[in-house]
Amino acid sequence: MKNIYFIFLLIVLTGCNYTESSPGRGVSKELAEKRFENISSIRYKLHFDIPDDVNSKIEANVEISFALDKRDVIYLDFFHDSINPVYSLIINDVNVKPVILDEHLVIEKGHLKKGTNHLSIKFLAGEQSLNRRDEFLYTLLVPDRARTLFPCFDQPDLKAIYELSLTLPNGWIAMANSNSVEVKSGYMKFAPSEPLPTYLFSFVAGKFKQHRASSADRIITIFHRETEPYRISQCDTIAAQIFSSLEWLEDYTGIPYPFSKYDIAIIPGFQYGGMEHAGATLYADRTLFTGENPTSAERFARAKLIAHETAHMWFGDYVTMKWFDDVWTKEVFANWFAARMVTPLFPEMDHNLAFTDSYFPPAYEEDRTLGANPVQQPLDNLNNAGLVYGNIIYNKAPIVMEMMVEVIGEENFRKGIREYLEKFAFSNATWDNLIEILDSYTEVDLNTWSNVWIKERGRPEVKISMAENGGVKLAQKDPFNRGLEWEQEMLNIVSEDGFIYPNVDGKAYALFITDSLNNDILLERLPHFTPLTRGSLLITLYENMVAGYINPEGFSDAVCDMLLLENDRIVFNRAVSYLASANIRYLQGTSASQRAADALWRISSSTKTGDLRLTAFRSLVRFAWGEEWALLFFDILKNPSKYTGIKLSERDFINLAYESALRNPLLYDEIKRLALTYINGKDRREEFSFIYPALSPDKAVRDSLFRTLLEKENRVVEPWTASALTYLCHYSRSKDAVNYITPALAILPEIQRTGDIFFPRNWLQALLSGQRGDRASLLIIDYLDSAKIHPLLRGKVLQQADHIINPKARR
Repeated sequence: MKNIYFIFLLIVLTGCNYTESSPGRGVSKELAEKRFENISSIRYKLHFDIPDDVNSKIEANVEISFALDKRDVIYLDFFHDSINPVYSLIINDVNVKPVILDEHLVIEKGHLKKGTNHLSIKFLAGEQSLNRRDEFLYTLLVPDRARTLFPCFDQPDLKAIYELSLTLPNGWIAMANSNSVEVKSGYMKFAPSEPLPTYLFSFVAGKFKQHRASSADRIITIFHRETEPYRISQCDTIAAQIFSSLEWLEDYTGIPYPFSKYDIAIIPGFQYGGMEHAGATLYADRTLFTGENPTSAERFARAKLIAHETAHMWFGDYVTMKWFDDVWTKEVFANWFAARMVTPLFPEMDHNLAFTDSYFPPAYEEDRTLGANPVQQPLDNLNNAGLVYGNIIYNKAPIVMEMMVEVIGEENFRKGIREYLEKFAFSNATWDNLIEILDSYTEVDLNTWSNVWIKERGRPEVKISMAENGGVKLAQKDPFNRGLEWEQEMLNIVSEDGFIYPNVDGKAYALFITDSLNNDILLERLPHFTPLTRGSLLITLYENMVAGYINPEGFSDAVCDMLLLENDRIVFNRAVSYLASANIRYLQGTSASQRAADALWRISSSTKTGDLRLTAFRSLVRFAWGEEWALLFFDILKNPSKYTGIKLSERDFINLAYESALRNPLLYDEIKRLALTYINGKDRREEFSFIYPALSPDKAVRDSLFRTLLEKENRVVEPWTASALTYLCHYSRSKDAVNYITPALAILPEIQRTGDIFFPRNWLQALLSGQRGDRASLLIIDYLDSAKIHPLLRGKVLQQADHIINPKARR
């Protein structure tokens, strides 16, 4: 009887699910469209009382004003773990008993009026997206997580002005979207923000240091927790790259920076590389702070990330997508512009090659799989919006944008972008809105052209053969048999002795297939092309190997030969990455793998530049196996001064410790002791202590750690969680790790519901990348056959399991 009574009480308190008046869980497109037609002029005045104890609840209140075109029932979004998270509700000066129905606070029609309305709500702040640690916290509300923190209209096209105040523990400081206007002990108040969607509302609070930098009349404050001087000294470089990005965008768009300030916080264990909250951008410490001797690739990646997040101030923050099916529009602009913005910072670099290398390989990783998705994906509810993120929107979309710019012309594209920004300033736009503007600057039918590239999934397969007239013959195939044709320019060259060099400028997007003899010639001649052509052909050859047209051993040996002569950093980095991937996936335990390891060690010990030596060594430790390598890696960890040609950073020593522990089970405790001598900083030591048990030689320890990861309270720092799961499922332990597949997949809907946008993909990648064999394949197929999961989530499984379940990808 007790259980029956509890279930009845819960139904009374929370409301029956999906009644006729229920808006349904999450934020449906229907609800969003209805609210957009009726609600405007939204303003939030928020206060959070943050206690010193991380386990204590956060009391909060919000005053919300908004205008209604007509009187109607209003649903505020509020998804909370507690049964009664709302303490009081005042609607237009009348106290009303709060009613929560299906993740919504119901505001009945009878309490509302046409025109301006006022709500005052006292509530318990939700903590799903209030990332709390002992000494700091930060909000991360993209795409629909504002509703897990406070009652709101959580959709991107209901922009609002935010006024925030915080009560803080002693010694804490805070940063938000706007400037502080009142600061005293234990309290901060911030000025009203510019109009923002809910997912961009942000604050960070805790024990942080501040570094201020200035350029002309602009000031940036960098919040960080670093203690190492060499890392703190990088703040001026970071600020200079932000200033450069802001100036570039102001010049290109003709629009001054549209927000009142630009500050950043660098967060230990932050989930993403960065997040573009207007005036309060957040970055991960691992992406913004490099080692003492960063490679050119690391410096380039940081500059590009800064450019990407800064571009979002115009594309995403100033003009925002109307619905998250178009979230890719902000990401395509950010990545496409980032590639342009870093060009003057790295004048020595071939930026056409950098573009090809940056975007084509990760796009192909997902577009070649059974789970390939279109750039623009249909979205029914914002509680599934996180699933639209992935390599396709971040990497395929900029490739398509580059094609479109070539069709329109650079100057016409710039004119169109300026018109787009002016028309939709501090408002919302769709892809179709953009295409309508750009269409007026060209005679090409952009709608028809973009439909195949944007609204359909997959990449074409282009078979290239010799034509009778001495040219080339192209036969295009749709891998999903829909009869699609992808329009694009392809530059293919025929050599004097009659062999085909496909896509030599790296601009076309496809799987380019030539016959086996032609592939052999390409592998043999690979070192002798220009860097751009080498980079493009290397990508083509790797994709052919994955597709089964090239033998992995032949590919590995050819890349080893190429690397001995290679001095272009971009091509070299791509080659060693592909070499490690080929050996991990196809060649473990073979003589070819030993040859590859020997080649990388020779390069690591050679007279090549330090960048190349370190990059080769990093790839070597990923796949070299056997007693010889185990002892070498341990010796480097123990006696690094013997290996003066390899300049390892703190992060390198940590990764080397992980790989050494896998290969030297009897030295597990000794390796842990050594590793801790290299790690400075409380946050990074905590990270190491969290992950290291995943390397234990004791299966019982690993199994125990895995079970803890199944509980959401143990997955608070998602990058640490993904790293731990990756090592638990390392390819060298696949026979044991296969037992983790079923329970880890079983909680996948919970991973999506409680994790941030990239976490379902990262969880699946960590779980499945090292798995092999028929049993793993059967377990995954059984799950896909029986689980009732959203189609977008199913696609994520198919993408990460492709090497296991796709007959074309298996060996």
